[in-house]
Amino acid sequence: MTFWALALLFLVFVSKLSLTWAGIPSQVSVLIFQHGLHPYMNIILSFLLGIPVALYVLYHHQKLHNLGKVYRTLLLFLLLTLFIETLLQLVFMDHHKGLFILAALAATFWIIVVFGVFIPVILKPQHAVKFFSLCSVVFVVASLGLLFVRPDLTFKGGRFIGIFKHIPYMVTCATIGTIFPLGQIQQEKNSFFRLVWVVGILLSVIALFLTGTRSALAAVLMAWVLWLLRVPTKHAGFRFLKFSLALLMTMTVVLFGADMAEYASDIATGKKGLVEREAQDGVASRMEEVERGWEYFQTSPWIGQGLLSKFSGKDDLDVSSYNSFKDPHNIFASAGVVGGWPFILWTGMFLFLLLGLSYKAIMSENPVMHIFGIYMAVEIPILIIYHWHLSLGGMADRFYWLVFGYLALQMQTKNLSKDNEVSFQPGR
Repeated sequence: MTFWALALLFLVFVSKLSLTWAGIPSQVSVLIFQHGLHPYMNIILSFLLGIPVALYVLYHHQKLHNLGKVYRTLLLFLLLTLFIETLLQLVFMDHHKGLFILAALAATFWIIVVFGVFIPVILKPQHAVKFFSLCSVVFVVASLGLLFVRPDLTFKGGRFIGIFKHIPYMVTCATIGTIFPLGQIQQEKNSFFRLVWVVGILLSVIALFLTGTRSALAAVLMAWVLWLLRVPTKHAGFRFLKFSLALLMTMTVVLFGADMAEYASDIATGKKGLVEREAQDGVASRMEEVERGWEYFQTSPWIGQGLLSKFSGKDDLDVSSYNSFKDPHNIFASAGVVGGWPFILWTGMFLFLLLGLSYKAIMSENPVMHIFGIYMAVEIPILIIYHWHLSLGGMADRFYWLVFGYLALQMQTKNLSKDNEVSFQPGR
């Protein structure tokens, strides 16, 4: 059963690859879209690969009790809320694509249940960390390799996309590659392979820097700080390294904190650009997104506009009709647009749960869970300033729900036997 779970996770990456370099056309029926796998095929494959996983977990349904009760309850309320509101939208709103709305609802249910529940139940967290570390580093290396061979294919709008279709996918892959291999450094006993993971992290940082994504770079820096503070170690040399780095960072903040804060402010407000990315006032643009999204939400404040509100097509669903103006970059405005006030209230409760679960994972004695806790702790601000991830075809969407599920399984993983616990012990 592990094979099917890993196949689903591998699909998360390969579904967003661009094969322009291989001469693949831009679109071929419902098979190819934007030189890669078509979103429809991505969703179909997610369903097909997920069926064995779902059947296995439903047969061994007692495993579901490992999930926290609060998490299970919130997910149940979310599924019921989306189901009822979708029915109300079909009845009271002027929709011309009822079949597609029901298909979108089914896809949303699938991503929540399969990635947020089933896969975490059957795939051990240490295996998930290792698999994501390996995939992210491999695709980062491939992206940087393509940069040297065909640099004309690896940038879009002055920002690095590597071998992926769009910037967000490269950002997600590189972010994973800078955080999750930290768990492999802890678990790996061989010094050579530990060095390989360190190199993979450094390459991922380079790729992430080339994307010019300010929020992701800040999140990665904070993740490293949290990891250094929480990584367990019995080796005196590494303890010395931890305290030395902590002292170095403290001195850097004291001596250069004002200049660093000014530079960060200039980047955020558009006075300066990052790498080749054009300078942009991120604060003003985000507020415009919030205001526009809130106005769109108020056109249907109680039942929302539905899961397909970000697509402009009326008579048929066209994946190329995505409209970013109808997909507000704020999680509360996004929740309001999709499901009105009920979804906004649910979102607030879920964010509080994530904060608690992240803190609990970071403070636990299980170093594998530290990675999930650290990742989510630094990603929560990005979640808030972005939008709700409910697309079965999305890369970050599936990955976020997977992390949600593993955090909800802390009661199971925190009591792992001593044989399964790992600590960072260089040279041993």
